[in-house]
Amino acid sequence: MRVYLPMLFLTAGLLYPAEAGWLDRVGPVMTASEKKAYLALPGAERTRFEESFFERKAVTAAEYYERVQYIDDTFGSGKVGSGANTDPGRVYLSLGAPAKISRIPSSRIFVPMEIWYYNDVPGILNTELRLIFYRKNNVGFLRLYSPTVDTVRALLLPQAGTIGMFGPNDSVTESDIRKTLTTGPAEDEIVTAASGVASGVKYSGNDQILGQITSPEFMLGHARPTLVTSRLVAQRPDLDILATPSPMGGTQIDLKLRTKVQREVDLEVSDSTATIADNRVHLNLPSAQAIDYKHRLDLLPGSYRLTFKVDGKPVIYPLEVPVRPAMSEILRVDIAIRTGSRHAPFEFDQTLITPDPDGRFAAVSLPQPGSVTWIVRQGSTAVWKSTIQAAGLATVELPMTLPPGAYRLEANAATDSRSTDIVLGKTEEFRPIATALSYNANLLPAQRLAFLGHQYLLRGNVAEARRALSASLANGVGPEAQIELARADAFDGDLDGARDRIRKILIGQPDNFEALAVYAYIETRFQDYTVAADIYRHALAIQDGPTLRAALNKIQPHLGIVSK
Repeated sequence: MRVYLPMLFLTAGLLYPAEAGWLDRVGPVMTASEKKAYLALPGAERTRFEESFFERKAVTAAEYYERVQYIDDTFGSGKVGSGANTDPGRVYLSLGAPAKISRIPSSRIFVPMEIWYYNDVPGILNTELRLIFYRKNNVGFLRLYSPTVDTVRALLLPQAGTIGMFGPNDSVTESDIRKTLTTGPAEDEIVTAASGVASGVKYSGNDQILGQITSPEFMLGHARPTLVTSRLVAQRPDLDILATPSPMGGTQIDLKLRTKVQREVDLEVSDSTATIADNRVHLNLPSAQAIDYKHRLDLLPGSYRLTFKVDGKPVIYPLEVPVRPAMSEILRVDIAIRTGSRHAPFEFDQTLITPDPDGRFAAVSLPQPGSVTWIVRQGSTAVWKSTIQAAGLATVELPMTLPPGAYRLEANAATDSRSTDIVLGKTEEFRPIATALSYNANLLPAQRLAFLGHQYLLRGNVAEARRALSASLANGVGPEAQIELARADAFDGDLDGARDRIRKILIGQPDNFEALAVYAYIETRFQDYTVAADIYRHALAIQDGPTLRAALNKIQPHLGIVSK
């Protein structure tokens, strides 16, 4: 790394003209001393300065310039540096893309807003960060909301029913808001986000975090260790994730969550723009019991947020699905042969594996077939070795005959390798026996292909969606593919064809939630708002959800009534 500060002493008082383009782009992360040093350099030295500038930062040059381009185009005027003059631009520059964005265009009592969610903020917060951006008086640029400076008053629509609800200097908790306001399910996340930027953060702690994340110079100036600012840090249940190439396309994701539950387990999968899947399992056990909940998904490449709700309490995990799959981390597992015809998560060619920290086997997924050499080391000495041929998943039985103790396990393939610490022999750790709970729905090829088609549609890739949906229909007849094809027809403007498909499904399944949601959307496109509203209400009576409620609220002005 080159250091240029001493040049100040050689060129005291001599400043050279600046290249405005580069300075405009890096200005938000350049310190005053760095700028002074840069301006004191001649052309050739400046080039070297620019080339090494990001070696001192907590972000690569490529990632930083991508963020600058995005915020200039999205929040600014398109001119270089304009995005960094806005609140959302500064946050995006500091933190990158959110894990999820909830866009709430209208509400009975709140102004239009966006809520950005980050799973954590390295160096600042190791719990979920939630940020509200709103338009003051419903005009102008998006503005970052402060729970202490603005308070919930700033988010309320200026109407007679909300005037005087909260004082200008009130320190308002979530409980206070819920006691004062009557909110619906679509407004629940607004109330939570309005009370604080993270669970357990109170009063001036909110402003401290907001001040840090709106300063790209502070956030990106240098890498920093994780700092726990939140006062309430909940321990997350253990989640095992195994990613393997999917025979349907995309990546096959197997999940195992160990937790305690009494009533229900809900899994929501979302990306930065939409909910991809939402599945609920009802249990109604007499008391909370330990379970191992297993689930399989086929996902396209991208960044996802997994939200498990266990008896209503959310637990969030980030998930990255790469474009080019790599070897997975090593898992300790137990193995059994599947009996019967039902498919299940963690199933590979009729072999079922169960992640277990004391399992007799080890497993690793491969991006393509090949050989894997397994090595057990004690210190630097190899005490056991085995080479196997494998396709998508490589498993090996561990040498339990070795003396009890700590070892290092390696898995070496042609282009990649992984290693992990293991303990062989008896362990003193007591782990309660958990009931296996497997979500086996939607695992037939036709259903998995329909789910991939759904994801392609969410990304606007109608051609790939139709390809996957045609393959789904070729593997079996079911409503899932027909519902997604109706979405594709509507996307292409064939509203009559879309409506015909949905009506045929609803004849046999009048309470199919997904079919009703698409049907309501189609009627909205036809501008038959009365029919659309009735269908939305029917769907909401089956399964409540903020997306459908927002859609219903959006068409209320066309009905001449106010949503309740």
